[in-house]
Amino acid sequence: MTIRDLFFFLALSALTGWVLVIGKTVILPFVIAVMLTYVLVGATKSLRRVRPLSKMPDWLAYVLVLSIFGLTLTSMSLIVVSNLRNITQTAPAAEANLLALIGRIGRLFGVADAPSWSTLREVLLARIDLPDLSLSLLTSVASAGGYTVLISTYIVFMVAERRPLSHKVDLLFPDTDERGAARKIFDRINSQIVTYLFTKTLINAMLGLISYVLMWLMGIENAVFWAFSIGLFNYIPYVGSAIGVGVVITYLAVTTGALGPILLALVLLTAAQVYVGNWLEPRVMSRSLNLSPLTVLVALVVWSALWGLIGAIIAVPMTSILMIVLAAFDSTRGLAILASRDGELT
Repeated sequence: MTIRDLFFFLALSALTGWVLVIGKTVILPFVIAVMLTYVLVGATKSLRRVRPLSKMPDWLAYVLVLSIFGLTLTSMSLIVVSNLRNITQTAPAAEANLLALIGRIGRLFGVADAPSWSTLREVLLARIDLPDLSLSLLTSVASAGGYTVLISTYIVFMVAERRPLSHKVDLLFPDTDERGAARKIFDRINSQIVTYLFTKTLINAMLGLISYVLMWLMGIENAVFWAFSIGLFNYIPYVGSAIGVGVVITYLAVTTGALGPILLALVLLTAAQVYVGNWLEPRVMSRSLNLSPLTVLVALVVWSALWGLIGAIIAVPMTSILMIVLAAFDSTRGLAILASRDGELT
C-alpha cells in the first residue's frame, strides 16, 4: 500500500465513521437485523441437522425458527418490563441499605464516621440533571418498541431475500472471475459470521442459565432479568463479563446492604464467568474469526464510540466483516494481515 492509498483509506474511514454517527437511527436497526438474521440462519442450519427435521422444506424451517424467535423476544420483553417494575419498587429501601453497607465497610477499615445520604447525594448527584436523565430514559424505552417492530420487519424480508440475492450477485458481476471473487467474499462472511454469532449466542445463553441457577439458589430477586443482562453483556469482549457481574453486585449493594451475600454472589458469578470464558468458549469457538487481541480491543473502543452499547456488542462481527473485505484486495491486504491473530489469511 502506497502513501497515497493509505491517505485515501484513512479519509474514507473518517467519512464512513461520520456517516455511521449521523445516520445511527437509520443504519443501526438495519445492522442489528443483519446480525440477528445471521443467528437465525445458523439456528435453521442446526435445526436441519436433526434427523426427523432434515427433510423439512426451507420455508417451513425458517417459519419455525422465526416463530420461536418471536415468542422468545416477546417473552423476554415481558420479563424485562416486569423485573424493571419490581426493581423500581425497591428504590425507596436502597438509601438505607446503601448507607448501612457504607457504614460496615467504613468500620471494617477503621473509619468511624460514615457519610450521610445527603453528603453522598451532594457528592455523587450534584452534577446530574435528574429531569433530563429521566426524560432520556423514558424516550429510550418508548423508542425501543418501535425499533423492535422495525428490526423484526427487516429480518422477515432479509430471510425472504436470501435466495434471490444469489441471482442478483450473478447479474451484478457478469464477469466470471469477478463473480467468483465476490461469491468467495460473501461465502466467507456468511460462514464465519453465522458460526460466530450462533455459537456465541448459545454460549451466552448457557452462561445466563448457569448464572440464573446460582442467583436462584442464593435467593436473589429478579434473577431472570439479571441472568439475561449477564448473557447480553457477555457479547462485549474483555469487559462484558465484568459489567454483567458488576450490575448484579451493585443491585445487591443497594437492596441488601449486607457484605456476605455480595461477596458470595461475586465469587460464584465470577467463577461461572471464568468457566465459560476460559474453558468452554475457547474449546467451542476455537479462535474462529482470526482477530488479534489488540484488534478486538481497538474495535471495541471505536464501535462503542460510534454506537454506544450496541456498538460494543457487535464490534467483533463487524470488524471481522471489514477484515474479510480488506483481505480481498491487494491494496488493503496488508491491513488485514496486521489485524489478524497469526498473519495467515485463509
